[in-house]
Amino acid sequence: MGTIIDMHIHTVVGSMDSDISPKRLGEQARAVGLTGVALTEHLNQWRPDELEHFRDEHGLFVFNAREWSTDMGHIVVLGLPPDVKGIHRARDLRAACQDFGAFMVLAHPFRYFPGPSNFLFGDRRDSQSLPIEALAEHPFFSLVDAIEVLNGGCIDRENRLAQEVASHLGLPQTAGSDAHMPLEVGRFATVFEKDLASEEEMLAELRAGRFRPARRITPGQFESLAVSAGERA
Repeated sequence: MGTIIDMHIHTVVGSMDSDISPKRLGEQARAVGLTGVALTEHLNQWRPDELEHFRDEHGLFVFNAREWSTDMGHIVVLGLPPDVKGIHRARDLRAACQDFGAFMVLAHPFRYFPGPSNFLFGDRRDSQSLPIEALAEHPFFSLVDAIEVLNGGCIDRENRLAQEVASHLGLPQTAGSDAHMPLEVGRFATVFEKDLASEEEMLAELRAGRFRPARRITPGQFESLAVSAGERA
């Protein structure tokens, strides 16, 4: 098994709604069997010295990412320079990611579905009756490179809908805890086929689709979702 990464984590460093300190993140990640984490802060990404200290202290692979709030919903972006700021439209974020070769993951697309609080379909009263084919026609799905299909803040039904839409579209699937509390870290993770050594290598593996979403069964044991080759982009 390659690197096991929780792809959706918030800490006190860059997210005001998180209670996870770097120390608690490292301790919990190692305790549950993760070998890497993606830091997806809401506001500020970690400084290089903070990353280096964290890696040295805990021996984990780290990707310094960000979760963006857009007019269509939330997007985890990996590989966009930290000085890129002030983007609010999903299409503009897509353009910036194309310019820099960044990777976009649509986060928790069916959280609070059906209902007015869902980002994608909250304005549609008939959303609950829409088949998977109709749900997959939302333009947001055409802007991203992958879909988060296991999110720790979603219920099983919401995650299952994300899996079904991703499979229908042939989009790669990721998993992350969306942790804001230490004990939430590592509930879900994305398992890569190889051991990763750098952010550049992880981006290459993401683009190649060599990873699977997984749920933690016991500390150190993660069970991958069955994603057939035919469901890859």
